[in-house]
Amino acid sequence: MIEAVQTGTDKVRVSVVVPCFNEELGVGGVIEGLRKAMTGAGLKDGEDFEIVVVDDGSEDASAAAAEKAGARVIRHPCNRGYGRSLLTGFAAARFPWVLMIDGDGSYPPEAAAELLPFAPGFDMIVGARRGVHFWGSPLQAFLRWIYLFLASFAAGEDIPDANSGLRLIRKEAFDNSMPILCYGYSLSTTMTLSFLNGGRFVKFISIDYLVRTGSSKVRKFRDIPRTLQIMMQVMIYFNPLKFAVFLAALIGLVSALIFGPLGLAAALPVFFWGCVLDSIRLNRAS
Repeated sequence: MIEAVQTGTDKVRVSVVVPCFNEELGVGGVIEGLRKAMTGAGLKDGEDFEIVVVDDGSEDASAAAAEKAGARVIRHPCNRGYGRSLLTGFAAARFPWVLMIDGDGSYPPEAAAELLPFAPGFDMIVGARRGVHFWGSPLQAFLRWIYLFLASFAAGEDIPDANSGLRLIRKEAFDNSMPILCYGYSLSTTMTLSFLNGGRFVKFISIDYLVRTGSSKVRKFRDIPRTLQIMMQVMIYFNPLKFAVFLAALIGLVSALIFGPLGLAAALPVFFWGCVLDSIRLNRAS
């Protein structure tokens, strides 16, 4: 059972987790900026916060740069992906709150401190990106709009940024709100959808998004289909009837355009199986 979290004045004790893969040019500056932001918020290094860098099998000097900057470094023996790095960092976190931020400098470290005042009133506070570097070209902006529309449909409420890499998370909530895990870039989207569908308290805070240091590790033809797959899995897990209605409407529309009004009958089996799956979900929850 999920209980409402009351806003309080207690100091947030936070483990900052920085996933890192070949980011030797930027990770040191990110760590220094984070330490300045955390101490500026009144937290004491080692007592109220820690910085954990998960080096995901980097082929450069990322780990050495992170250690030189004073972070605790955990090394993967080989590259396992963004999501796996976050899971390693979350498992190693000493404090009840986890703040995740990318090590490429695209998220201003000072923005991390802007999330702290909203804890413990929420289970997750997301830094929602804005600006030209977030939306990109007109084509990229259109594709991102479609992505956010699908994410909002899956969650049942408006989502300004589903896969932000800057967020503050209650560790206990993460441990009890993630029925589906993934090891790639889709983990951040999974968190957003799982928390919202699970009735958790989520807050979106607008932040700037900057030009990253180094080259992007995102592979669109690999990561976009995986993200869409995760969306479908989360929707089927939490609300299979909604997924069935969406799929039935799509099938019915296409069939009607091809075969006329009789084509609408093609959507009925999908809707029926959606009702069956939703009945199973309700029995599972009871």
